[in-house]
Amino acid sequence: MRRGCASLLVFLGTAASLISVHARSPADAAWPQFRGPGGAGVLDDARVPINWTTSTNVAWRVDVPGRGWSSPVAWKDQVFVTSAISPGAFKAPSTGIFGNDYAAELTAQGLSSEEVMKRVSARDLESTEESGEIRYMVYAFDAATGRVRWEREAHQGAPFGGRHRKNTFASETPATDGERLYVYFGNVGLFCYALDGKPIWTAKFDPQPMYLNFGTASSPVVHDGKVFIVHDNDGISFVAAVDARTGKILWRLASDSPVARGSGWSTPFVWKRADRTELVVIRRQHAVAYNLDGKELWRLRGLVGQSTPSPVASDDMLYLSTGSQGESNRPVFAVRAGGTGDISLAAGETSNTSVAWTHPRASAYTSSPLIYRGRVYIVNDNGVLLVMDAKTGAEIYKARVGGIGNTFSASPWAVNGNVFFLSEDGVTFGIEAGDKYVEIAKNDLGEMSLATPALAPDAMFIRTMTKLYRIADKEGARP
Repeated sequence: MRRGCASLLVFLGTAASLISVHARSPADAAWPQFRGPGGAGVLDDARVPINWTTSTNVAWRVDVPGRGWSSPVAWKDQVFVTSAISPGAFKAPSTGIFGNDYAAELTAQGLSSEEVMKRVSARDLESTEESGEIRYMVYAFDAATGRVRWEREAHQGAPFGGRHRKNTFASETPATDGERLYVYFGNVGLFCYALDGKPIWTAKFDPQPMYLNFGTASSPVVHDGKVFIVHDNDGISFVAAVDARTGKILWRLASDSPVARGSGWSTPFVWKRADRTELVVIRRQHAVAYNLDGKELWRLRGLVGQSTPSPVASDDMLYLSTGSQGESNRPVFAVRAGGTGDISLAAGETSNTSVAWTHPRASAYTSSPLIYRGRVYIVNDNGVLLVMDAKTGAEIYKARVGGIGNTFSASPWAVNGNVFFLSEDGVTFGIEAGDKYVEIAKNDLGEMSLATPALAPDAMFIRTMTKLYRIADKEGARP
């Protein structure tokens, strides 16, 4: 009965939002994972608008049942998202860096650190009892019309742990290789579907406790017949490779050593080059690169905080970024290709044979870096944008995106010489890619958004808290 209600809700949302009866078929999309091809967040030569509103340059919008901060992925004529449906109301999220202001207010009242943590947790965390049994859902939408092609319930049951109200039980972005869709729900499992929705296999792993019950978020990536997942947690952290065709676990590197223990939310990265391909993982206070058979190639110490940003690469340089919620201890490392063994910097060093440069205070707490046209773009949660030279790390300029008062969790993306930033309030700011801050667009969808959009040759798919939009220019729109 609930499945039927969910289908009806999506159908009604689609029907209510279509604004014309004429549209051309969209060009085939190939945005197969978090941040698209190569995890780069870049699609040049795309025909997508610079400006939009909830009604202008909107081809369609649909309501998505439940809650999920997974990013959309697009392949050919379908767009995929995941969601979690609860029998009751989820604890509502809010924008901004969670907990800090409230904790400071309680501390100023003279409360003990134990009481402060207790009250912050009571406000910000949702227990398994509050959540009830969750339906973990997968939706496939028609890219041209927004109608539901198919939906599947991957699992139903009480979650293993709670979640922070700014997280969801469906924050991991799916991945596809064009043959199958791979959907990961952290402590629930990895699920594989044919692109027509037929279930193929399921891989299960022992659930693990997360830091303060914040929940999970690291997304899978697929390459060369293998699906790679990372589960950094407060129990036994692991990296695993799963056969994409059969679901067989090919290798699993688990560790309960202190150096590997600690929760993280960073998505692994496949660094493909002519000489070799590496699986790069940002762990707790260090990064590790493996070959595709799970053999360690190199490791880098010196990262800080709880890993959330994902690696990115360009021109045989890898960029690693982690940070805390504060203004200090937010390093970025630019790593040259070909490293082996321990490539960590010695005390006082800012570079060595493997590390081209480092910046001590550049990383965002949540969003990943964007490398575009020789520059590194990093926007912190509080809206401060730092642009650096990708080869040297030299600062080019610093600005506050959209002015004071905007916060950011989604990662930036680039199209046709412009860079875009989606705020937590659902406002996308566009700037020219260059050596100074030139704002060219401010597009408001009027609803909270933490998910990074997906791009296609003639469209953009943006997910807000309750909706999925296809943004397209007037010729390809269905307003």
